[in-house]
Order: sequence, then structure tokens, then C-alpha cells
Amino acid sequence: MNRQISPRYLTTVALGAACLLTAIVAGLPMLALLVSPLVALALVGPAMHRWPDLDVALEVPERVVEGDEITLVLSVGSRVGSPWVSLDLELPPDLEALHGTSRTIVTVRPGQLIKVRIPVRAVRWGVSVPGRVIVTARDRFGFFATSFVHRPRVAIRVHPPDGARRTVLAPSRLVPRAGNHRSRVLGEGSEFAEVRPYRIGDPQRSINWRVSARRGEPWVTVRHPDRSGDLVLMLDSFRDIGPLGDRLVQRAVRAALGLAESNLGQYDRVGLLDVGRTIRWYRPRLGRLHEARLLDALLDTQVEPGLRAPELSQLPLHDLDSGALIVFISGLIDKGAARLPVELRSRGHEVVVLECSPDAHLVVTERNAEFAARLWRVERAAQRRRLSDRGIAVVEWKPDDPLEVPVAALNRRPVAFR
Repeated sequence: MNRQISPRYLTTVALGAACLLTAIVAGLPMLALLVSPLVALALVGPAMHRWPDLDVALEVPERVVEGDEITLVLSVGSRVGSPWVSLDLELPPDLEALHGTSRTIVTVRPGQLIKVRIPVRAVRWGVSVPGRVIVTARDRFGFFATSFVHRPRVAIRVHPPDGARRTVLAPSRLVPRAGNHRSRVLGEGSEFAEVRPYRIGDPQRSINWRVSARRGEPWVTVRHPDRSGDLVLMLDSFRDIGPLGDRLVQRAVRAALGLAESNLGQYDRVGLLDVGRTIRWYRPRLGRLHEARLLDALLDTQVEPGLRAPELSQLPLHDLDSGALIVFISGLIDKGAARLPVELRSRGHEVVVLECSPDAHLVVTERNAEFAARLWRVERAAQRRRLSDRGIAVVEWKPDDPLEVPVAALNRRPVAFR
């Protein structure tokens, strides 16, 4: 907390003292009478002033959908009170102030709790973390100022709209468990496959009576059973670049959040493997409780860079099911972390790479830097080629594209990758 005397008070004291001294030296009683209110103000202001003890808190809604208009509530209170308190909330790029500004000025009386409502719009789904709150309090004369920065430890979970939730990454290997993915095998299900002659052992409820009556022999309707699969989201949080509010790991978390919600909604088991300086592992499970656990884990994702990327031996390979689809979400900016998909593929796991493109964060200001940037892009293209040669599908997710674009490309991956 920073407490200081404003230049206005120093100016008032200097001007009052100079005028009073001039009146005494020159013998001008009228000048002394005119400057007396200024001198009295300079004496009364410090006597009446008490430094305020402000408590600030930020309240956010629990669940938000992209495009919703929500209200952020700033609470400010003080035992002493302050006649002039400025609250300036810094919003992330995912939130837009409806009134054009998120700054407000209030008066806090002693012992009173003021709640300031700031209407905003969630313009993009993902994890939105409000920035700092710059608080400035002044007395009624503007002589003394108290300022500090409050950093709220809250996050807003902006869920994707219904259309984005339908963007599901289909696992290649489905297990005989009820779900919403159409199996390639034939059996009892909801989606029509074909009509064929009756065979011994076919259930009577599958007999197509209309076709059987037309052909004079029993025919049955065969369908595709609805199955589910296992998905492991492998998040690379070892290296990070980009400006505040649009960092590379934040985009990776946004992608993991969308895939977790989408596939859990399709009754797939989803797990999370956060690979950073430390490794966090959440086994694939179902249910709302598990979804809330994954969301909390993604919100707590932090970048703690170290000297070396984690080794394959540090990963919980004994808990990774061989039939699970591993989605490696990374910017591929660390060569050590980029080797993990290759090593997992060599162990027989099915791995795909969702590359969060870092090209938008690469700022070229000099001629030599432009050549280095071109060389860097060539090396990244060669790295994608090496992953593809190992049987790993790699799809780039550009910042301006919705998540549906790379997910649809992964769903069209060749059968060889499956």
C-alpha cells in the first residue's frame, strides 16, 4: 500500500505561506485576510485526515456461456471511510466492458460495504482471469492519496456454445460401453446400417416385418451400436510465450477445456496429463464430479519452466490404457517436450498432436531477426514432418480459427494413424 502527500497540498502550503509572508513584510492586512482560508485549509486538512483501510474483493459468476452478458461485482469497504475511491479493473481480452470502461468512483462511508456492478460480455469461451484492480483513495480536499493494487484470485469459466460442444474428437478404438460414437461393427444400436436375411440367433425384435412380408422370408434390420472411448489430454505447460491474456499455454488450456467438455458430454472417459516441471495425472473417468475436477485442474495450470523437459520414465505409463487416444496439446516450442509423442507412439499408444501455433506471438523487428524467424519456421515444419513419419497426425490450430477446425481435421485423419 502506497501512502503519499499529493502535490496539491504542497502547492497549497507553499502558496499560503508565500502570501502570508508577503502580507506581513509588506504590511498588507487585506492580503493576509484573503489568504487566511487557504492557510486554514492547509491546517485543517491534515488534522481531519485519517488513512483509510480499504478491503476489496471481486465476485464472479460460476457458469457463463460464450456471448452472455454477466456482471462482475467489486466489493469495497473501510472502517475509516473515504470520500473518493477510484476502482479500475483490468479486463482480459476475453471480456468486454458493456459501458466502454471498467473504472468507477465511489464514496465509502465508515463501516459501510459498497458493491459496484460492472457489466461485461464474454466474447470468447475458455478460462478468463480478470487482471488487477488499481485502487486509489483520496480525502475530500485531495491532499492525501492511498493507492494499492488488488490481485483477485478468481477465474471465470466461459463455456463454449452448443455448437462448439458438438465438436467432439472421436477416438479410433471404441469399447463396448454405451456412448454416442457410431461403431464400425454391426449390432444393436440406434443408427441404421443395412437389411439382410434372417440368421439363426438373430433377436426377433430386429425382424423387419415390412421387408419380410414383401420378400416372403424373414429379414432383419442391422444397426451400428453406439459406443464410447477413452481420451487422454496431454497438456504441455513446460514453455510459454506471448502477451498477457493471450499466452500460448492459455490457448492450450482453452483447447483442453473444450475437448474435455465435449467428449465428456458424449459419455467418453477423459483423463488429463499435465506435463510441466511437475506432472499431474488424472485418470480417465466419467461424470460431472470428474468434469469439475478436470476444470479445476486446468484452471490451476501454471508454467514453471525448468532446465530439462520431463522424461518418458516420469510419465504414468502403467495407467495409460493402450486403447486410449492421447491428444498432445502443445506449441511444440520445446524440443524435449516434443519428443514425448514420438516415444509414446513407439510404445504402441495412439497419439495425435494439436499444435497451438505460436507464429502470432513472433514479433520480427530487425532484418536479421526476419531471417531467424524464417529458419525457425523451417525447423518447425521439419519437426511436423518427423512426427507425421512416425504415424502421428499433426494439426495446427491458428489463433483466428475456432477449435472446430483442427478437431474436424483430426477426425478426418487417415486410417493408418488409427
